[in-house]
Order: sequence, then structure tokens, then C-alpha cells
Amino acid sequence: MARYIPAFKKSKKIRMKKIIVSLLFITALACQKKPKPAEVEMHLKKAMSEFLYESVNNDSTKVKFDVQEVIYYEELESYECEFKVNMKQDGKDTVGQMTATITRDFTKVKRKI
Repeated sequence: MARYIPAFKKSKKIRMKKIIVSLLFITALACQKKPKPAEVEMHLKKAMSEFLYESVNNDSTKVKFDVQEVIYYEELESYECEFKVNMKQDGKDTVGQMTATITRDFTKVKRKI
């Protein structure tokens, strides 16, 4: 013989299942893998290199940049960076320091002078 389950108990079970599934989904999205320091360093060097070449319209015949080192500090929304950059231009070879702020997604670079 089948047992009778009131309608409000069925809806309560369905709501609980939906809440649990929603919480699991949100937890899975929130637990994104944090990049390793070596990966962050590589992305920062690449972002700075692209930024420098944009300043010369991506013309590597005029000047060549080699981002050698980066020291960075992780902020909430960006990285505060100091780069050691080798610049070669018309027989000149110069190594210098540059500082910049780079967003966490490595898309925007704001150089500090």
C-alpha cells in the first residue's frame, strides 16, 4: 500500500535539493585555483613586454625589449611591479628599472614614471 505524503513536504524536499545544488555550484565557482608564483611572474613579464612594444607600434626593428626580472607585490585588484628591462636601440644597450601596476587579469598595464 502506498504512503500518502502531503504536498507541502514534497515541495520542502525539492526546495532543499535546489538549495544544496545551488550551494555546491557556488562553492565550485568560488574555489578557483590560485596561480603559482612562477606563472604569475611569466604573465607579468609578458604583459610588460607587450605594453613596451605597443609604445613603439610593435616595430622591433627600432627597439628591442627584454624583460629580465620582475619583483611584484600582490594587491587586491592588481600587482605592483618593478621590472629590470634590457633595451637595445641603434647600437645602444641599456639596462634599467621600470615600475608599473598590472591588473589581476594581466590585461592593463599602467607604467609609473
